[in-house]
Amino acid sequence: MAISVRPDTHRSSQTTQYARALAENEDYAAQFDRSSLPIPPGRKLAVLACMDARLTVEDVLGLRTGDAHIIRNAGGLATDDAIRSLVISQTLLGTEEIIVIEHTDCGMLTFKDEAVRNDLASRTGSKVDLPLLPFSNLEENLKRQVETIRSHPWVKDVPIHGLVFEVETGRLRPVD
Repeated sequence: MAISVRPDTHRSSQTTQYARALAENEDYAAQFDRSSLPIPPGRKLAVLACMDARLTVEDVLGLRTGDAHIIRNAGGLATDDAIRSLVISQTLLGTEEIIVIEHTDCGMLTFKDEAVRNDLASRTGSKVDLPLLPFSNLEENLKRQVETIRSHPWVKDVPIHGLVFEVETGRLRPVD
């Protein structure tokens, strides 16, 4: 049986961004004053949002550290792992409301799963069963995520809201 070994393609452990992050952390730690915050979020809120760098959930929702649990992934999707986090947030840490945020101009609207997976398989030599879960309609996808969360047997019956963040204006638009 042949074993496929990928060549070491990792860069030096001290990349520019890594070094910058460590330096920024020194400044942050020097003024850190949040060691006494309780573990449960103060506003009893959990947020599932897209990982897009243009969406700063804390700013958009007026949150401060300690106010909410923020769960992010590509597309703001209610994947098994996102639901796992929501269940822990509710069951063990007392959150009582969920907001799901997706956004206009999302990268998940721009590709087809099979094409990207085939490209990755040809470039890496490895075929992996990892669905990327793109979608073609933002509002319908957001409704589907809210319903997936709402219908999960381990998610408590709490208010669950879907919002579209408009990257063009900074505004939130409710989607029911």
